[in-house]
Amino acid sequence: MTAHIAAHGRLVADVQSKTISNGNQMAFTRMAVALPCQKAENGETTLWLAVTTFGRQAELLSKHSKGDIISVSGSLQVSLWVDGNGETQSGLQVIADSVISARTVRSGGNRKISNGGKSQQPAPQYSDDVPF
Repeated sequence: MTAHIAAHGRLVADVQSKTISNGNQMAFTRMAVALPCQKAENGETTLWLAVTTFGRQAELLSKHSKGDIISVSGSLQVSLWVDGNGETQSGLQVIADSVISARTVRSGGNRKISNGGKSQQPAPQYSDDVPF
């Protein structure tokens, strides 16, 4: 059984990418997600996530850098490792099957649309007093 997560947050490290043995691209980074928390002084706490992507999603993630805001969706895993002091550490990791950049979203729900460099006419204006 797997857990699925969708998270929206800020990258706290630059994206690292590499080509794996089968020739596919892999990219990974870390992100911080603000969560509401009544016990915290400012009313929120931070969830720290490692993010790993493969293939096309790795290409998309690789275009980002520390400080960018993204949304990810994928499988949630608990990772265990031994740190430099010999202590066992654990953390949450998302194997993302979807990466959405906050750069592509515009206020009001408008999306950036490429029109091949052609000039675009403004959208027609409609009146609220249409008689139907």
